[in-house]
Amino acid sequence: MPRPAGPADFLWDAADDPDPEVRRAAVDAFAAGGASWWLAIDEALRARWAYLTPWEQPLPDQVIAADADLLHLAMAGCHRDGRLRAAAVIRLADHPHPAATAVLAIRTGDWARQVREQARRILGSRLARPGADTLVTAAVLGFAIRNRHHGAWLPGLIEHHLSHLPVADIEPLLTAGDRWTRRAAFRAATARGLLDRQRLIAAAVSDQDLPIRTLCARAAIGVSPDPAAVRGLLASRTALVRAEALHHLAVHGEDRHAAVSALGDRHPLVRATAQAALRGTPHDLAGHYRAMLAEDPPKPGAIAGLGETGTPADGALLIPWLAHPSSRGRVEAIRALRRLGALDPVDLVPMLHDVSGVVSRQAAAVLRHHTALVEESTITALLVPGGPRHQTVAGYRLLRAGDVWRRLAVGLRLVAGSDDHLRALARADIATCLSGEAATTYAVPAPDLAAELDTLVRQVATALDPSWVRQLRFHAGLDRPRRTGTQ
Repeated sequence: MPRPAGPADFLWDAADDPDPEVRRAAVDAFAAGGASWWLAIDEALRARWAYLTPWEQPLPDQVIAADADLLHLAMAGCHRDGRLRAAAVIRLADHPHPAATAVLAIRTGDWARQVREQARRILGSRLARPGADTLVTAAVLGFAIRNRHHGAWLPGLIEHHLSHLPVADIEPLLTAGDRWTRRAAFRAATARGLLDRQRLIAAAVSDQDLPIRTLCARAAIGVSPDPAAVRGLLASRTALVRAEALHHLAVHGEDRHAAVSALGDRHPLVRATAQAALRGTPHDLAGHYRAMLAEDPPKPGAIAGLGETGTPADGALLIPWLAHPSSRGRVEAIRALRRLGALDPVDLVPMLHDVSGVVSRQAAAVLRHHTALVEESTITALLVPGGPRHQTVAGYRLLRAGDVWRRLAVGLRLVAGSDDHLRALARADIATCLSGEAATTYAVPAPDLAAELDTLVRQVATALDPSWVRQLRFHAGLDRPRRTGTQ
């Protein structure tokens, strides 16, 4: 009988290999995987056992045998039979290898009570005097299974141990690849004041995880409120960390220069903190931003800052930067002009064709409130087959905000076209129109548009649901006689 392919294949093959070195190498590879690897292996092995008939499964005899090796025991710990898992768990107690720890960790959340109680007893004893590998492996697997029905026990035990261990024993968890493990370690270490200022600042500036960076920034400020140390946090790539540092410096009346330097920050939270720190001082915030706009090109944060502090008269300084070389700069120019009430929507029509999706979406978001300014030919050009996806989205946003009959005409043209993506979008939009908007539009289309709709409906009738065709003709009044003279 053929075996199903899966992540457990190489372990299965290694378990059949007579060479003990091959089996030991497989166990080491087994142990090196992360939490997602272990959980996938556990599931795949259970599926593999379920696929085999009882006489194809020699593993029970191998587990009972006194010389059963670690690979066979680890695989038995992932068996679908709870009795075999329980037997394997007991035998794994004699193996300090990380693979044994990992299987025990998974089984602490087992659905079978006897299995999980055995695993908890053995792993709890092992964690009473943990080595670095044991603690890291148990923590990574514990946080991975924490949302399972019986999975809360192990992460609770890990956090209890972290609240008592010396910093040297916590250190391996602070550098673990798993972010949940690092978070728990940093929470415990900062709550107990175990980390010095340099370590906290280094984590606040460079750790890959946002909650860790934020936690360490606050802890660093608490450990050492010295302004020279806090300034190191201004280099963080996390806006909340930079804002925390600026706020601390401002509260303690320190370092106005740092606040001035942060006025052009890319993040609004940091700019707002810097602006608040400088209000009530001789600094002219809007004047500072006007000076920053003299750079060629200015920073996007400077453009945004003038929109936050300037007046409508500053629109003349901002309009040229609708052509800023960076997409972020163009977006901030749109937002700043809109915030100041100095935006002429006509200036945004060419930006619908911008190479950046974020710019075209921002332009469409404004123009959807001014659809009369956008020619139908402009919308049609955005919906050409094979065009950039973000331009298609911008075109549809404008189409949906405009006149329902104009919208239906464009949609019918797309249904008649050859682009499958656009046809699907058009069909969905036509269905939306007919389900509500057309029925509540009490004005019929103008004669020339009605004639175009009539022609288009005839062309695509076979591609639409017959009920759609009837509704469309009814709501648009295409079957009613039209008056040609006056009475």
